[in-house]
Amino acid sequence: MDKKFIIFIIILTLGIIGLAIFVSGFSSTTTTKATVSKTAGAKISVDHSSKKVGNIPYGGGNLIHVFPIKNAGTKDLEIANIATSCMCTKAYLKQGDNKSEGFGMKGMSASSSWKGIVKPGQTAEIIADFDPTYHGPQGTGPVTRMVSFETNDPDNPYVEVSFEGEVVK
Repeated sequence: MDKKFIIFIIILTLGIIGLAIFVSGFSSTTTTKATVSKTAGAKISVDHSSKKVGNIPYGGGNLIHVFPIKNAGTKDLEIANIATSCMCTKAYLKQGDNKSEGFGMKGMSASSSWKGIVKPGQTAEIIADFDPTYHGPQGTGPVTRMVSFETNDPDNPYVEVSFEGEVVK
């Protein structure tokens, strides 16, 4: 066999092995999405699903908006697969002093198997944390950001809450 052909085969083989190692490194760090099964008796009550926040100063720090939720049912309410509509916004579930990990934009953040439980009659908060400087100085103007999540409430398996305002300098 020709030496050049053998060298080509060796380099090609090493490239394929390297690519396989590279790709497997990504798949091992990704967790699976949480599964939420509908549960009769789980019932979410959302205090408000949208809010007009007015002007948001560009250099004024992050805007934090709280969406109170309640389990108005008789069974545990599961909250999972929290996601935001943009990387400039993080979302959390907070119950008392306990706060979940921060969740980002759907499709841009790793999936999470995390699930929050709200007991019957208990309340929690979906917290939206918006960074008005994320898009740089050209990112002024009207904004609408959403936080979505899944529940085991048979009547509300997918919930979206949102806020809108205007980033100003």
